[in-house]
Amino acid sequence: MLEIVEKYFTLGGEAPLIGQPIYIIRFTGCNLNCIYCDTKYKDEINYKYSVEELITDIKKAYSLYPDIKILFTGGEPLLEKRKNYLFLIMKKLNNIDFYIETNGTINLTGMLLKNNYFIIDYKAPSSGAERSFFENNLKLIRAKNDCIKFIINKNDFNWLTGIIKSIKKIKPEIILYVSPQWNMVDLDVIADFILKNKLPLNLSIQLHKFIWKDKDRGV
Repeated sequence: MLEIVEKYFTLGGEAPLIGQPIYIIRFTGCNLNCIYCDTKYKDEINYKYSVEELITDIKKAYSLYPDIKILFTGGEPLLEKRKNYLFLIMKKLNNIDFYIETNGTINLTGMLLKNNYFIIDYKAPSSGAERSFFENNLKLIRAKNDCIKFIINKNDFNWLTGIIKSIKKIKPEIILYVSPQWNMVDLDVIADFILKNKLPLNLSIQLHKFIWKDKDRGV
């Protein structure tokens, strides 16, 4: 069974789906425990679906909102056997675009489809999970479909310039995003840092926290 924390329609809060209508399916559990994690409820189980039941749920969401994009998130959606189940779902529903937020620790070999897009959260030192990235994923990810994002504070600036150079040597066309840890670094500070150092970075924000200021779930 697939264990799910929550599922709902919303607008994407972060790049590359920022501002776009999406249907979020948040799976339980994570293999990391990042210091800044804002999903402390990730181990809740509110739905238990078989593969076929989840396919039916996604079909229903898509019929209600035909332009919707599906976002698998967590926690970590690609944990253990769930990774294979999600692959089967995406392969079967090949007329729907699926976005998968992953922490980059899981081997993506055999997971790449034309209708899936990986948003890889490359962990910075301030996360407490530095060096958790599965390095072979850099060779696998696709510049047209996938992207990497960094969630940082000021203490990560020097590390970030170095890791960007390393990534671009392997995947020069990959799109990179950077987002501030909430209340830890101001947007203008990151913007100035990008421009001063002429970095190939796109600034992202947590849009949902600006729109729904008093809600920390279901947005």
